[in-house]
Amino acid sequence: MRLDRRQGLLGAVAMVVGTPASAAAQAGPPAPTYGEAPFESHGRVIRAIHYQPAGEGRRAAIVMMHGSGGRIRNAGPWHELAMRFAGDGYQVLTPLYTDAYPDDGVRPERMMEAWRDVGEHAVDWFIDRGLDRRRTAMFGYSLGSYVAVDGALGNSRAAAAIGLAGGVDVYTPRPPRRRIPVLILRAENDTHVLPRNTETWVRFLRDHDVNVRVEVIAGAGHLFRPPEWAEIFARSAEFYSGNIGRIDQDTA
Repeated sequence: MRLDRRQGLLGAVAMVVGTPASAAAQAGPPAPTYGEAPFESHGRVIRAIHYQPAGEGRRAAIVMMHGSGGRIRNAGPWHELAMRFAGDGYQVLTPLYTDAYPDDGVRPERMMEAWRDVGEHAVDWFIDRGLDRRRTAMFGYSLGSYVAVDGALGNSRAAAAIGLAGGVDVYTPRPPRRRIPVLILRAENDTHVLPRNTETWVRFLRDHDVNVRVEVIAGAGHLFRPPEWAEIFARSAEFYSGNIGRIDQDTA
């Protein structure tokens, strides 16, 4: 029997749901949970995985935008990074934004706009479920770094954004409409998104009065190894803890 993509995602999630309770109990403290959470963007169904912390967490949320050719599944570094964020108290949504407009490699502006809108609608998905907009953020890798940061500085209601391994060779940024904190994480030895093109993006944002912080993952190329993903999480968690993730932040 051939499974379609939606059935495949459901099956992947069911593998975890079926884990015996005794095994979970032996693992120690309650772990984050996750499951399928499709939502609509301009009438199109966007497949996504929703990760939740054990307990109340920080009452904050992160929307993660994958890189070119990315998939969403319950394995691999993207899933593991989402689980780390959830373990740190954040709700996380990982939408397959190419459901809104399949990637043809040419990427006309209407395609980029559709992808940015997915990020905007993912943030709205959290807000509609009771989260304060000031406690929502974007995160993106490579192509997704542009989608996340450029979208967050556009019509989105996100309060912070992180761009990982992105630059102007991914896409030409638009003049920002909003001013929110941005962290740009650059891979020191990236040969796919060149460091000078990341710096051009940073300079563009700073010239438009965006508060941008830049940090470098030493020794890393564009495709990260497990210790580098751990460092990416640590740097990202530290950034978010100073804005959307502040436990003492007033949400009234």
